[in-house]
Amino acid sequence: MKKTGTFGLSLLLLLFIGFYFFLYPKLEIVSGYNAKILCSCLFVSGFDQETAEEIDLGFGPLWLASNNVDVQNKVVRTSVLGLHPKIAIYRDGLGCSLINDREKPEINLATIKISDKSGWPNQPVVENEKLQEVLMKAFDSNGERMLNTRAVLVLKNGELKGEVYAKGIMPNTPLLGWSMSKTLTAIMAGVLAKDGYWNLESPLPVESWIGTDREKITLTDALNMKTGLEWIEDYGSVSTATKMLYSSNNMGLVASENSLEFEPGTKWKYSSGTTNILSFAMANAFSSEAEYLSFPYKRILKPIGAETFVFETDASGHYVGSSYGYASARDWAKLGQLLLNEGNMYGEQIIDSTWVDFMTTPVKESNGIYGGQLWFPFARGQEGYEPIDYTLDGFQGQIVSILPSEDMVIVRLGVMYDEANFDFGAWVKQIREVLG
Repeated sequence: MKKTGTFGLSLLLLLFIGFYFFLYPKLEIVSGYNAKILCSCLFVSGFDQETAEEIDLGFGPLWLASNNVDVQNKVVRTSVLGLHPKIAIYRDGLGCSLINDREKPEINLATIKISDKSGWPNQPVVENEKLQEVLMKAFDSNGERMLNTRAVLVLKNGELKGEVYAKGIMPNTPLLGWSMSKTLTAIMAGVLAKDGYWNLESPLPVESWIGTDREKITLTDALNMKTGLEWIEDYGSVSTATKMLYSSNNMGLVASENSLEFEPGTKWKYSSGTTNILSFAMANAFSSEAEYLSFPYKRILKPIGAETFVFETDASGHYVGSSYGYASARDWAKLGQLLLNEGNMYGEQIIDSTWVDFMTTPVKESNGIYGGQLWFPFARGQEGYEPIDYTLDGFQGQIVSILPSEDMVIVRLGVMYDEANFDFGAWVKQIREVLG
């Protein structure tokens, strides 16, 4: 009896240790992800809670969380069995931010109103039955839940050739681009370079790096993911990436505190933290928070007519350049068209063509798969693409494919739980053949 009691206590102790050290920390990812994504689904994309919880939060252990929505104040509170409570708050023009200071849930956050964004003329689309048939292949058949595609769109020669939307999604519905947001961050850096604020060889203006071995990190290093900073881009465990997104109010600052693992400029390592350091460092170029927050809208998104964009910030008011850009399929396409046009849109040179050339040049240390916050699918072994094609890529199958030889931009947005379920290269090849 005594031995049985000792064994039982030992087992309970082991279970407690396992829970505390392995499961308990991961619950913060569950509650943080739920709060932030649900808030944006409701108040940015305009989904109902049932749809958001079924699709956007319908994978992995996310069902463990309990979500409480305050519709009037646009606040979402989430926890897992009362543990790791998180709060996400919506602000006009800036979407939702995850607040990690539980003692101050009513943190004073900025809002932004840009009332003079230009629109995109509603072009009549000439129905192309063959193209529509190919575009529909990106959607689930009745009753399936493998692809969860919400929008697809094709531009050729700057004209809208076809678009398809899932039920409940409109041409102006802002949809999450995840890491496609990194490309917008790189374009923002390019506008500042055009203004003369910095150049590709400039050290990143991060105050805490002065006098340390990190002060050698340049703008090129950051854009090309060669900072040398320690980083683990893993979202299934407690990592530098999840701590940044779900445990910090100032993501760029937290990412900047990592030590060097390699000499800057010598090795390529994909890092969402690096892009948020860029967003954080950019704030130094402006005399006020309002000027910083209005910058991408006034200098990029308004001029290209991307009227649905919502670029979210963290709780400190810095853009989450790595992940949280929301826009309609049409407006994501405009960002691709801007690059395809060598930085020019409607006759205005938004960024220099040399900056686009830099962004679309493969990084040798990446084995040619990455450039300046852009990907090269051919080098990644994806059939259907040409060596000069490049893409904006995001989690769950967000993609803007840019095909220079055919003056074409192809967009797909949705919530794909397993990207292996869809052959993007084969789909792109069929679109090429139809519009050839």
